[in-house]
Amino acid sequence: MPVGKFFLDQGKITPQQLELALKHRAEFHLKLGQSLVELGFVTEADMVEALRYQARFPCVHLTSGIVDARIARKVGEPFSRKLRAIALSQFAGHTTIALEDPSNEETLLELSHLLGTRIFAVYAEPSAIRRQIELVFGHPARKPAARPPEPVPPPLPATAPAMAAPVPPPVTAHAPPAVPAAPAAPAPEPRAARAEPVPAGEAPDERAVVERVRSILMLAFEQGVSAIHLEARRGELCVRFRLAGALLDHCRLPAGWAAPTFACLKSLAKLEGGEAGAARRGIVPFVFKKRRMEVEMATLPAEHGECAVLHVRDGERVHLRLAELGLGEEQRTELAPLLATERGLLLVAGPPGSGRATTLHALLEKLAAPGKKVVVLDERDGHDLEGVVHARVDGRTGLDYARGVQRLLAQDPDLLVVGEIDGRESARALVRAALERRVVLSSLFASGALDVLTRLQRLGLEPYLLAETLRGVVAQRVLRLVCPDCREPVVPTAEQRANLDLADDGAVFQRGEGCASCARTGHRGLLRLFEVLALTPGLRRELEKGSGPEALARVAVAEGFRPLRTQGLERARAGLTTLEEVLVATSGV
Repeated sequence: MPVGKFFLDQGKITPQQLELALKHRAEFHLKLGQSLVELGFVTEADMVEALRYQARFPCVHLTSGIVDARIARKVGEPFSRKLRAIALSQFAGHTTIALEDPSNEETLLELSHLLGTRIFAVYAEPSAIRRQIELVFGHPARKPAARPPEPVPPPLPATAPAMAAPVPPPVTAHAPPAVPAAPAAPAPEPRAARAEPVPAGEAPDERAVVERVRSILMLAFEQGVSAIHLEARRGELCVRFRLAGALLDHCRLPAGWAAPTFACLKSLAKLEGGEAGAARRGIVPFVFKKRRMEVEMATLPAEHGECAVLHVRDGERVHLRLAELGLGEEQRTELAPLLATERGLLLVAGPPGSGRATTLHALLEKLAAPGKKVVVLDERDGHDLEGVVHARVDGRTGLDYARGVQRLLAQDPDLLVVGEIDGRESARALVRAALERRVVLSSLFASGALDVLTRLQRLGLEPYLLAETLRGVVAQRVLRLVCPDCREPVVPTAEQRANLDLADDGAVFQRGEGCASCARTGHRGLLRLFEVLALTPGLRRELEKGSGPEALARVAVAEGFRPLRTQGLERARAGLTTLEEVLVATSGV
């Protein structure tokens, strides 16, 4: 029975999904089963079940115990990665090899010539094959930069999900367009004295570029990365992931990969053509595990070539309720009177990627009621609450935050939600709205709740107006959790105690050593950290007097305010996160 009919009969896929998989198979010259798995319509376990039903190939469950590393190395790393195969054992002139596609006769012939034996082909789950390749040969991203990867990009780690597929909305298409071959980059200059130059390498073929781009995006989606940074440097293309605010190296590619990689991404984002060397922006839609994602691409010409940042957004983001954000009992108690106010300004603060939009929507959901007129002004769609009027900031129509607030006030709202305070005019407009006995929610880029007071003053808002209209601030951060599989105790250094004002009380903290389950980072999972600042009478008096940050902080703490760093250290003492994470996340607070 054909694999497509098998999955249809089992109810695993729909006829529409089968049609899309057939198109994807034709475009990328894959087997239908590979296309179904890559598009996320079926799992690798489903494919094992199908192959067993068809009785076409033996199926094995790969573990380290059945892989003979000595035999696997006979095939070699380049061929193993290129052919997506791992040799298991050798006996009586036969080599048993696990392959993603054991029906590929050309691959089997190539392996037979390479090893000088007959090949006994078995099927194994692709992720298990990739995991065993990494165990035998190591992770390519951690090898010296002077050894460029093979033209065919290495597959993902074992945690890689089903393939992400780019789609032009609203119809789901599932593969990036072909990328024109780019000329090889010129030979790079040496980096420094005694430093070996990084070889530029030849321009990779189109399929290799498409596979590399897809693998980078897949891994970013799987790990919850907020942004992907691609930087053309002297002799190399550096790819970095921003995860929970930290910028981590993902891989480095030879310079020859830069031009075709950017060409592929621009083609997806419809940024081809246009003025040469101009900074541009575009949206790349994707489907990941049957979920719609958006990648906003921003390019910039730089000294050694082009650079780009891909901001990853969940196109079908799940909005959390206030009780699901991770606020502590004490913080919910502090927030309750702020939400009960009938007028005034309530702000959410934090750096990019800290989850301000999520918190803002949770507050909106809490405050919205059938008897209220609720109007939202934001750059993005997605406010799915019934009875909420949503207006979108759009540079093409001239509707920005400052002018949008004025137009929305004419709609007589009880609750006005503005996505962001982006400057002096929008800040003044929101204060005027709060003075008119309206509840106003917005967000602001700031390091902490107390920093919001200083920033609003620097925007030119009169201290007495702030004291009159501002009701409170919720500031937040995202910390990485310690990996539970490789955690180990650690005693803080004298430098850490000094930087974090820690007492030398013999307390033991935790850190992750790095293991396969956390991609050697020592971290797995995220933790939200909040601080709630209510404008108490004492703080209002200090604001009216125009007091500086030190005086405001002294009064706030005296009246019960608990800063982010204090709460972060509590999480670190509980073994949830590391001192390094707390120090980085709360710097400047």
